[in-house]
Amino acid sequence: MNSFLRNNVPFTAYPYSGEAIACNLCGSDSKTLICATDRRWKKLVTVACTDCGLMRTDPMPTDAELELYYRNDYRLDYQLAGDRPPKFHIVRSNREARSRAARLAGVLKPGARVLDLGCGTGEFLKVAREKGCEVVGIEPGETYAKFARSEYGIDVINAPWQQADLPLGSFDVVTCQQVVEHLRDPMAALGAMVAWLKPEGSLYISVPDMRANSKPSFERFHFAHIYGFTPETLGAALRRHQMVPAAGGTLDSTTAVFRRDPHLDPASVAVRDPSHARRLAETYGNDSVAAYVFGGGYFSHTAHRFRKWRRDTFTPKQTSSAPRSGISAE
Repeated sequence: MNSFLRNNVPFTAYPYSGEAIACNLCGSDSKTLICATDRRWKKLVTVACTDCGLMRTDPMPTDAELELYYRNDYRLDYQLAGDRPPKFHIVRSNREARSRAARLAGVLKPGARVLDLGCGTGEFLKVAREKGCEVVGIEPGETYAKFARSEYGIDVINAPWQQADLPLGSFDVVTCQQVVEHLRDPMAALGAMVAWLKPEGSLYISVPDMRANSKPSFERFHFAHIYGFTPETLGAALRRHQMVPAAGGTLDSTTAVFRRDPHLDPASVAVRDPSHARRLAETYGNDSVAAYVFGGGYFSHTAHRFRKWRRDTFTPKQTSSAPRSGISAE
C-alpha cells in the first residue's frame, strides 16, 4: 500500500531509479524531450528517439523494477483491481473482444489456432472459442489468469511472454491488445509473436496512438506505458519483422491486422526519420497543470470518466457457457 500511495502523490517522482537505454527500434542514443509530467501530475520524463521518433520513458525502469511494480501495484494502481477484476473491466473487455473479433472475422474460423499475448481476463479468447477456434492465452498476472481459467475455462500460460514454451509456426492468429507499450523489449516481443505464427497467419496488434491530440500533453502518459508508438513507428517495427498491413498501404492508426511479406528484406527497412521526432516535439505543447485545473478541463475530464465508469459498472456482465476447448500450454 505504501508503494501504491507513492505512485499517486502528485508532483513527486515515481519510486524507481531506472537506467539509460538506447532506442529499442533503431538503436540510437539520441533523444528529444516530449513531456516531463504524467496524467497523475507526477514527475515522469518521456522522450522521443531523435532518429526514428519512438517514444520511451527516460530513464527506463529496470527489469527488476518493472517486475516489482507489476507484481505488487499494477492492477490496483492502473485498474483498481483487487482479488477479482472490477466489473467495469469485464464489461469493457467484452466490448473490445467483440470489436477485435469483427476485425478478424475472416480468419477466426472453426479449427483456427489462436494465441492472445496478454489475454487479461480472457474475453477475446472466449469469443474466438465460440467461433470454433482452439485458443490459448499468455497472462503474467495471477489474478486475471485465474479468472480466465475459472470463468471461461481458457487455457492460460500464467507467465511472462519470454517463458511461454509454444511451438514455432503453429498459430493461425496471434493477437496482442494494448500490451506492447508495457513491455521493456517490444521488438523482441513482436519477433516472438511473428515466430509463433504460421507463414500465412494473421497478427493483430493494438497500442495507444501517441500522436498529439486535444488532451493536454501530460494526460497522455502513465508509468505503466513505457513506450509510445505512432503509426509510423509501429509500422516500421513490424516491417523489421517482415510484417505489413493486411489491408495494404501504410498504417493510419496503431490498431491493425498484419500479414507476412516473404519478399520483404528486414535489413532494407529504413526506420530513421528525424523529422518525425521534430513533429512530435512541436505538436506536444508545454501544457500547464494549473491551467488545466483552473480552466475547468480537469473537472470536465473527470466527469466524463466517471460517466463511463458508471455506465460500465452497471451494465450486465456477459459470460459464456460454451464448451471448453483449447490448445495445451505445456
